[in-house]
Amino acid sequence: MEEDVLLEGFLKEKGVDEGLVDLISEVASLAVPIRKEFPHRTGKAGTKNKYGEEQVALDVWVNDFLTKKLLDTGAVKTVVSEELPEPVHSKDKTGKYTVSLDPLDGSSNVKSNNMFGTIVGVYKKDLPGKGRDQVAAFYKLYGPSTTIVLTTGDGVHEFVKARKGHSNFILLREDVEFPEPKIYGVGGNPDKWIPEFEVFVRLLRDRGLKLRYGGSFVGDFNQVLHHGGFFGYPALMGKPKGKLRLVFEGCPMAFIAKEAGGSSSCGSKSLLDIEARDIDERVPIYIGNEDLIESLEEIFEACKEAREYY
Repeated sequence: MEEDVLLEGFLKEKGVDEGLVDLISEVASLAVPIRKEFPHRTGKAGTKNKYGEEQVALDVWVNDFLTKKLLDTGAVKTVVSEELPEPVHSKDKTGKYTVSLDPLDGSSNVKSNNMFGTIVGVYKKDLPGKGRDQVAAFYKLYGPSTTIVLTTGDGVHEFVKARKGHSNFILLREDVEFPEPKIYGVGGNPDKWIPEFEVFVRLLRDRGLKLRYGGSFVGDFNQVLHHGGFFGYPALMGKPKGKLRLVFEGCPMAFIAKEAGGSSSCGSKSLLDIEARDIDERVPIYIGNEDLIESLEEIFEACKEAREYY
């Protein structure tokens, strides 16, 4: 029987910077205490975040817990989060890394016990900026198993929570790549999709792709990564920037997609090439197999009036 490859040892073997190893390992180690809170924090927090959205109690707790633990590593100088009104800095503002954090993506799924997770982007530069400035991106998915999918710019690798040990994640799959497309997931009210996106979705159906949508970006992207296909939360009529945030959701997943042989787009260019003007900037998100993203951009290019949505 082959010996298990542990997350921390894998990263060190790859030559990943020690501070970055500490950062990733710390988030991994918190899987057990976070999961223990699930049954006790399923209700509303009684507060709203900076976007005016009602907060789930678990979302608030996970945000505060992760933020403190990240800053305590000494490797992180700044944390920006969907659930924080302002960036939070380490006391002495030292540390190499700035971290973008979606602490509980899909928090509306907590009550129904469907998939949700944490999305993390890591930069050596201050934010806002470009997604191509990321030095690492990963997500932790709370499903039947707890898994971490990550890239440090050297392919995409998946780890699963081991049977023993609070912080032990073992290598499940190395060099994960998108397989031939089989599924798609799309958000937003179809009655309000922009017309060119309706055309693209018909193309997906004509190619035989099956709809699979679970209401959390992290869960839906994970399915597309493993089965091949497309995820999109499009520009909408009257809401041209869609719903998802570029820095907190779009850029980390776009980096992972690129390293897995896929691609991303806002409709005209890669999410990684957008210069964010604001931490909270929203953007249409299209992500998945490279050939599907190319087809989408060709359709959008043919619809010149679509330019107003980017």
